[in-house]
Amino acid sequence: MTTPTNWPNPERPGVPMFPEQSGTHILKYRKQCPAIWWDANFQCWFCDGVDKQPATPETVARRYSYAMICLLPGQITQLLAGERKRCAKVCEDEYEKSGRDFEYLGCLSCSETIRNLGDAP
Repeated sequence: MTTPTNWPNPERPGVPMFPEQSGTHILKYRKQCPAIWWDANFQCWFCDGVDKQPATPETVARRYSYAMICLLPGQITQLLAGERKRCAKVCEDEYEKSGRDFEYLGCLSCSETIRNLGDAP
C-alpha cells in the first residue's frame, strides 16, 4: 500500500492541519465527507456513528483522505490577524533594507493600514 499524500503534511498521514488544536475536520471516504473530531490532547480521531472508540492517525489515513479543517469565526479572525501582522512586518523590513528616508512614510503608512484592517476578511 502506498502512503497517502493528500494530508496537510504528507510525512504524517492521518494527522490534520493544526494538530495542536482540537477541532472538526472534513475527511473523504468514498463518496461521503464526514465531519470527524480531532482530539489534540490524545492525538487521535473520534468518529461519529456506532463506533465511538478513538482512531489512531494511522488507522484514519488508511480509510480516509483529508478534505479540510472546519474553522470557527474566532479562529478565522486569529489567522487573519497573524497574516496581517506578517504583511506589516514585510513593509517595515523593506523600509529597513532600502535605507532611504523618503520611503519611510509610505512603508509606515502601509504597515499601519494593514494592522488596522480589523476583523473583516
